[in-house]
Amino acid sequence: MGIIKKIKKHFRRKEKLKALGTQEIINITSFDPSRKTILFVSRDFPTHDKDSGSNRLKEIILIYKDLGYNCILFAPNMFEDDTYVKFYEQKDIIVFVENNKFNTIYDFITVFRKIDFVWFNGPLALNLFYKKMKAILPHAKFMYDMVDIHFLRYKRAIEIEPNRISLKKKYKHFFHLETVVAPQLDYIIAISDKEKEIMSQYADKNKIITISNIHYPKIDISERKDFAKSEGIIFIGSIHEPNIDAVKFLYDKIMPLVWKENPELEVSVIGNVAEKLDIKQYPKFKFLGFVESIEDHFMSSRLMVAPLRFGAGVKGKIGQAFEYFLPVVTTDIGAEGMQLENDKNVLIANEEKSFAEAIIRLNKNEKLWNMLREHSVDSLKPFSIAAVSETLKKIN
Repeated sequence: MGIIKKIKKHFRRKEKLKALGTQEIINITSFDPSRKTILFVSRDFPTHDKDSGSNRLKEIILIYKDLGYNCILFAPNMFEDDTYVKFYEQKDIIVFVENNKFNTIYDFITVFRKIDFVWFNGPLALNLFYKKMKAILPHAKFMYDMVDIHFLRYKRAIEIEPNRISLKKKYKHFFHLETVVAPQLDYIIAISDKEKEIMSQYADKNKIITISNIHYPKIDISERKDFAKSEGIIFIGSIHEPNIDAVKFLYDKIMPLVWKENPELEVSVIGNVAEKLDIKQYPKFKFLGFVESIEDHFMSSRLMVAPLRFGAGVKGKIGQAFEYFLPVVTTDIGAEGMQLENDKNVLIANEEKSFAEAIIRLNKNEKLWNMLREHSVDSLKPFSIAAVSETLKKIN
């Protein structure tokens, strides 16, 4: 960052603090010195209603809170009037916001020091904050939550677009972070046993702990619309590169085959993918953007699709669909790490023709649709709060 930008940033911070009158860290008075303390560090503040990674982190923080920990959450450049800060404030989570007492998180932890664990949320947080925090807190245990294996995601993307130099640069960067830097920490958090197995090639297997997404039914099965009353397809995605590719793949390759048989079948795209797409090129899709409450879409749509051709980790969108008993068509990449069985929990297809056939089949076969819907609860069992809580209790 140039000197002029730094100066401007400094004065913007000062002006905002003056307007807010912020003197202290959110909920710091709730700190109990008799309890263990965990500091969650993220490059971006978690937006739990916008992406599955943030929702997973939220659930992990709340589980630690229920386990009796002092939970501190930090992401840079956050102020007390932010909507998501207020959410965590209401949950009695200590939140480091820009304040008049400490200029930086490093000033805070240098004075505070009463931190037993530091949890880095993803490689960007690890890259930015690990080295200095380790120097300040030499006795703390450091934990790297991969969220997913980033280098694996870029490796798979390169297989589809081998000439994109930017993908190769990102692969090299994340490979170093995840196979050289991460193994130096006390724990590596993998999102599935499959990713744990992959990471065991680069780090001590005893350091690697699987903590997947956290899901549980959000409604009773009787509350959602039945086959006859539900209609249309939904896709949920962010500007994450695999989602952008999935929208293109769905529109250009899959849906033309589906529309030959069912030209009226409507596809709704939820999320901010339009920031990376020229939606005028996709006139037959309905782009809904960010939807504050997606419950109605889950409860009224006939099926969800996740035609992911690359990526890594456990896909929160699929677990979210199960929470509302919504049948899913996805790929092997989409189903990865979720212990799912084709034709039982989901329909799995990888090529455009077989994926289109799966959509057509599920859209008209009520018996199949009901079977997938009824297996949703079983699909969620590995991702329960109770299962994750038991795993976290064993970390010391």
